[in-house]
Formats: sequence, structure tokens, C-alpha cells
Amino acid sequence: MTDPGDLLLRWVSERGAGTLSDVKQGMWWLASTYCPDIEPGAAGRWLRDAVSLGHIDIDWRNRRWSAAPPVLTRLPQARGLAVLAGSRTVAFDHRLDQAVRDGLVELFRVPSARPPRDIPLPVSLIVQFDDEAGLAQWATELGAEYTSCFALQGAALLPPLGLEVRTSAPEFGQPLEQYSLDRREYQPAVRPQGDGLYRLKQREGKRVCQVRHSGEWYQTSHEEGVYSVLESRNPEADVLRWLPEKDCGRERFGTLYVDWGYPLPDLHRRVAVMCSGLAPRINSHAENLAYDNVPKAVAIKIADSLGQHLGENDE
Repeated sequence: MTDPGDLLLRWVSERGAGTLSDVKQGMWWLASTYCPDIEPGAAGRWLRDAVSLGHIDIDWRNRRWSAAPPVLTRLPQARGLAVLAGSRTVAFDHRLDQAVRDGLVELFRVPSARPPRDIPLPVSLIVQFDDEAGLAQWATELGAEYTSCFALQGAALLPPLGLEVRTSAPEFGQPLEQYSLDRREYQPAVRPQGDGLYRLKQREGKRVCQVRHSGEWYQTSHEEGVYSVLESRNPEADVLRWLPEKDCGRERFGTLYVDWGYPLPDLHRRVAVMCSGLAPRINSHAENLAYDNVPKAVAIKIADSLGQHLGENDE
């Protein structure tokens, strides 16, 4: 039987696109059948991980999603390994299975560990190759786009954090919450309490985030809003840390740690995930997420883009 995570990826791949409300309903139906212990926020966490893994793209502001096309990309300095991301329709899986049976590539199906409270993720498809030209040709025959190394290319294009889209202040009397950087959660607010990140419901019921900066209001996502406020208050906050590997010759590669409550924006998270092809490890005791095989240069680009200093992890 197909695992729940792979079954869910096939479902969204065959559908192609839709609204977030519809896809979440389908996820809850699947979860009630295969994953009885999941928490209320599990669907949102699965969607964000699916974005990080390159399987889907989400327009959070307009509440819509679309399946991403299949893409094959090398992992940075990972001894001849690449990851196959994107949608996995029945037709695509048949082509992939045939390629494996023909011995054209060696394929590893690697799971990303998740706690019982979460919906399982699809396995990551890791491809071992000998020469890049042959890998690119194989991707074309499979029907997948090929990119040399998305992690390095994406890191080079990460934009600096900025508040650009002005908006109006929240309506008086409407439910309002302000994000507490110390508590790492939203708390009810009767009215805006100075600059900061706020969450509110618009008249049509859509929940949005806004940042108040120097008395002006700006549209934002939750993730970008958190770092916008953090940058203005404490760019040395030490919420992003990097620890090098201990193997000889691997000192420029390591693990990027991101504290809970300070999630990376979608593009930054995808860049970090595409260094290993796996979703980040969850460290409950340390209260952080760990992204593996991240070059130090990529970790610095991520931190700089978010207006943060990259610290050193002491684990």
C-alpha cells in the first residue's frame, strides 16, 4: 500500500491546482483514515514542508496552490547525489519505475522523519549519478526539468528583507493579535501597541499579517513579518546558527539551526532543504529545526537576506 505522504502527493499532483481550503479538506479526509493522532495544525505544516521540498507552490495571500513541475537538481557537494522534486503523477511514476528497472539510475527512497502528530511526508527521491551530462539527459527523457544546483543558485538570488506594500491600519474593534518575539506566539490586542507584527481577520474572513513600522502599515507574510520586526529590534538575536561537519574536507558544510518561532520564509526554506533533499529535522529538546548539508556560504546568504547575524551552534 502507498504510504499516506506519497498518496497525498499523488493526489495533489493529479489535481494540479486549487484552493487551500479544498486541499486541506482532502488532507483531513486522508488523515482521518490513516493518521488518527494528528494535531489541528498538521495540514498547514505538511503544506509548508511540501513547498520546501519543491513539490508544490502556494500563493498564501490569495489562498491558492499549484503542483510544481518535476525537477532534478544536484545536491551541493554531496558525492554524486541529486534530488528529484516536484509533482508525481501516475504517468510520471510509471516512467520513473521503468527507468529504474532499466538500470539507468540508482534511486534511493529516503523518508523525512515526522512525529505522530503530523501527516507523513512523501519520501525524498535521491538519485546517484556518475556524470552530470548523463544526469541532465536522463532528466529530459524522464520529463523533468534539470537545474545544476538549485541550493547554490537560489541562495545567490535571495532578496534582502523589505517592507514594500503599504496597507491601511486595522479597523478599530476587529479581532487583533500581536506577535510576541519572546513568547513566540500571537497574543490578543485591543488596539495596536506600537510597531510590531499583527494578525487580523478581514471582513471576508481571510486572516492576514501586517507589520507596523515607524507608524506605517505594510502587508507581509508571517515569516517575513517576524524577521522584519526582529531585524529592527535585534539583528544579533542568534536565532540562526550553523555548525560545521567534523569529517575531514567537509568543514565548509554543516547544519543550519533555526529556532522555533522564527520560521524561514518559503524561498529561504526551500534553499535550505534543497541542500539535502530532506525536510528539516525537528529537535524538540533544543526547540529548533536542523537543515543538513548546508554550505556555510549558503547559510550566510540566508542570514544576511533576513537581516540577521549567523551564529555558531554549540550542540
